[in-house]
Amino acid sequence: MPHVTIPDVATENIFTVTTSTTGPFTFSFSYFTSSDIRVAFNGVEIASGAFTVTPTVTADYGYEGGSLTLTAAVASGSLRVWRDVPSSRTTDFPTAGPFNVTTLNTWLDKMFAILQQVETSMSRTLRMSDTEGSTLSSLPLKADRISKSLMFDASGNPTAGPTASEISSAQTYATNASASASAASTSASAASTSATAAATSASSAATSASSISSLTAASSIASASTIDIGAVAAEYLTVSGTTTINALGTVAAGLHRVLKFDDILTLTHNATSLILPGGASITTAAGDVAGFRSLGTGNWRCEWYSRANGAPNATVPVANGGTGSTTASTARTALAVAGLADANSFTAAQRGSISALTDGATITPNFALANNFSLTIGGNRTLANPTNLTAGQSGAIVITQDSTGSRTLAYGSNWKFAGGTAPTLNTTASAVDVLVYYVESASRITASLINDVK
Repeated sequence: MPHVTIPDVATENIFTVTTSTTGPFTFSFSYFTSSDIRVAFNGVEIASGAFTVTPTVTADYGYEGGSLTLTAAVASGSLRVWRDVPSSRTTDFPTAGPFNVTTLNTWLDKMFAILQQVETSMSRTLRMSDTEGSTLSSLPLKADRISKSLMFDASGNPTAGPTASEISSAQTYATNASASASAASTSASAASTSATAAATSASSAATSASSISSLTAASSIASASTIDIGAVAAEYLTVSGTTTINALGTVAAGLHRVLKFDDILTLTHNATSLILPGGASITTAAGDVAGFRSLGTGNWRCEWYSRANGAPNATVPVANGGTGSTTASTARTALAVAGLADANSFTAAQRGSISALTDGATITPNFALANNFSLTIGGNRTLANPTNLTAGQSGAIVITQDSTGSRTLAYGSNWKFAGGTAPTLNTTASAVDVLVYYVESASRITASLINDVK
């Protein structure tokens, strides 16, 4: 029987599975023992005991090709079969005596098999093409690349890119920018521009927002009356300082810049040279981001402005579905809504719903549900201490005897009555009593019973 050979073929075979099957899956590479064969389906390795290997050609000390049959069927996916000869040598040739050529051939075969495996593994890695003549520099040092994305510089060499946090922040800015652009397009305060220009600005803002996550360069610039943002070779700029900005410099029309403000300053609106959303000056806050487009001859338009706190930059009038305000107090005034913390004079009746209590041996009202309650009792009952007591709450509980009558009512320890004596219900069938109450504290309810209400 001839000795096994190691032909120059791939040490893996990949099969596309479209229907449920257990195989067989025929592979072409040589192997030495069935334990050299490994299998994975859709990226998950299949245990060695979950398949059998049948050789195609049996040779001395190995097999040339074979087929693999799974114990359990697989479907709809990719099945990879590959050779994995252990990279180890546990025996030596004798130092004296006959030289075993067969053993030598076997070890040489395994060495070439392992070299082929290394070649296959290399082909599955990220590497330069064999046709490129240049060399690839090393990765950045660990301290420089921790938690950063992998990028390539102008020479094609690996370099550390933005962190996941920076990319996430850029995506957040994009989301806020889109929201700001939508609010700006519907805001009546954008009357300084035509409807056509507003729609164009909103579209440009969405485009600018979607491109933020792809920015790869950033620089900083100090605030001044005029900051020449077009002269800085970076699309994304951080603005530091608190000096009022009145102009952005002269550059060709169409240039776009994204500014992130680190401090509080004023952007001065100018209907020609610095056009801002809403036609009014903007006071920035740390973390605010805005997109500016050059109109040429020193004129710029702010296409979108995204505040760090997520609030819209401009107010929306009440007539357009907004509040026309920037504070809660002025919003309530504009919408004619009463504030719970304000002293209010109502010009119409105010009322709450009546919550029906469930009859039972022990009745426990939930004072978070309502102020006023109703209860029909069908036996001798105990009105337990209510839950969710809040000092200052008041109301009434209307208590009705059922058609039988003669029902009594005891009270929990929090209920307090005049003279310390609990009142007695009118026990006539279908009689109605009203228990009015006032919550003093979490453990005291002052109450009085109005008997026999007719």
